[in-house]
Amino acid sequence: MKILNITAAENEIILRTDLPASSESAAATVRAWSPASRERLLLGEYDAEIKDGALRVPRFAGGRDGAALRWELLCGGTAAGGKKYVEDLAFPALCGEPYPAAESKKGLQVAMIEDAVKLGVKHAAQNVCIGDFMRPAGECARPLLFEHDGAEYVFDGEHAERFDRRLKTLSDHGILVTLILLDSKRWETETSKELYTQLLHPDFLPFKDEPDVHLSAFNMTSDEGIRYYRAFIAFLAERYMKPDGDGNWPHGRAVGMIVSNEVNSGWIWGNAGHKTVEEYMAEYTLAMRLTWQTAAAVFRSARVYISLDHFWTGSQNPAEPTKYYGSRPVLEELSKNAREEGEFPWNVAAHPYPEDLRYPDFWNDKTATDSNDTYRVTFKNLRVLTDFLYREENLYRGNRRRIILSEQGFNSHFTPESEILQACAYGRAYRICMEIPEIDSFILHAHADNAQEFGLNLGLWRRKKDGPGLDAPKPIYDVFRMIDQKDESGRFHWERY
Repeated sequence: MKILNITAAENEIILRTDLPASSESAAATVRAWSPASRERLLLGEYDAEIKDGALRVPRFAGGRDGAALRWELLCGGTAAGGKKYVEDLAFPALCGEPYPAAESKKGLQVAMIEDAVKLGVKHAAQNVCIGDFMRPAGECARPLLFEHDGAEYVFDGEHAERFDRRLKTLSDHGILVTLILLDSKRWETETSKELYTQLLHPDFLPFKDEPDVHLSAFNMTSDEGIRYYRAFIAFLAERYMKPDGDGNWPHGRAVGMIVSNEVNSGWIWGNAGHKTVEEYMAEYTLAMRLTWQTAAAVFRSARVYISLDHFWTGSQNPAEPTKYYGSRPVLEELSKNAREEGEFPWNVAAHPYPEDLRYPDFWNDKTATDSNDTYRVTFKNLRVLTDFLYREENLYRGNRRRIILSEQGFNSHFTPESEILQACAYGRAYRICMEIPEIDSFILHAHADNAQEFGLNLGLWRRKKDGPGLDAPKPIYDVFRMIDQKDESGRFHWERY
């Protein structure tokens, strides 16, 4: 016997099996478990009866919402195979609006909001660190108490209000904002070690031993770690995805969440210690699933994304397969895990930087071919990613996954020629995006050159070469400003490239 589907209704969990509806009723046991990867915690057990091929048990187990628990069915002492997690949310969301439409795909990692509005930006991505929002009450000047799933959590009210002001300014100007969920090793304000055990992955390496490791993976190993993570997602969703009674978003509006950063290079950007790609993705798939289940309970159309860099079958260091992976094996594991354990609408946030970040002419990339075995996916061969996602096994109920390009840019070298090439690269890349309908946004990195960014100058604004501050806009600035506008002949400017 197999579980074919698990649905969370308003007051019950429905497990549908492969037994024919005409079969006789049968006694069974249903168990609700914490989904924690290293903790076997039973939260509820029910005697149930299979009728018409399905079982129904209470949705809430031990005060916990079964929509985010792992389910097990036993009949005659034998555990059924098949799905383990809820796939369908059949209860009303707090916000049932559709995903909003944008006027164009033009996006920017915004540094100067007034300038971004002037440039006509329609999409932005904002970093959100769990350790900046969740803090011990004694370390917050104004703690916010937040109840979730039978427990109470503390959020830093001052930090939340600072973020509110930025997010609301962006969204009030019609910019669609996607949140990038991070677990930094260096939180904005120094905190006690009280929360480290709950928020950081237990295999995250000591900071002093790995100076190039920037982020921890989220803690999916313990039940308490998962509860803190879900409270974080629920807080963000209720604050930034649920309108008030007048249909407004008083704190600003977000429409999606990217789980961690460039997880195929997880050693640097989502460290969980040494893991095979299968081990790493088992936990990461759980984090993505919990993000969707939790956010979609608030905003049913919320989109959840996996973050990937430009390596495809290659990696940051192929000689270290427990540190770095290719995007293709990561996506293969995510797709397999979702099909087998419980499908959900995951999407992709890709970073198709040129093969050498110092040079913007991606059309000359040698390691980006049209083969599915290509070493990298850049703008030159972006169709490799879409062709992979178009495969039947990677569709979501027959529909193609959505794609955002949430971070990528083009370098210049303080010469007029290189800055013109940078502008041309952006125009050509934008045209490629316009020819792929599943790509919803192209969020350029960066707004301004940053002297601390590994020697790169990726911005619309040129930095001063010999001191702090900005010099002037580069040629890419005007290309960016006009790219989604029409010229006098009625053609879009991106059509020129």
